Amino acid sequence: MDYWLISHKDAPENETMGGLYKKMMGETGFVNYFSVVNIDQSLAKATDLGAKVVRGKEEIPNIGWFAIVQDPDNNTFAFFQSSGRM
Repeated sequence: MDYWLISHKDAPENETMGGLYKKMMGETGFVNYFSVVNIDQSLAKATDLGAKVVRGKEEIPNIGWFAIVQDPDNNTFAFFQSSGRM
């Protein structure tokens, strides 16, 4: 997966504010990502509250992990957990 980190020009060193990846076939729009301490716990809590996992936990090598979920109102968003190596 092609993936690029985004930081503000005034951000402290190694502080990432976002990421961008090349769209894959069939993807439309954009997804908001929420930084979490533990992606597994966040996924469990979201599904307990009625969300469904759209794309399970995946690793972004040397960056961290992400997963995409959809809440009961059909809003799609993602969780992101840093590996701490950014």
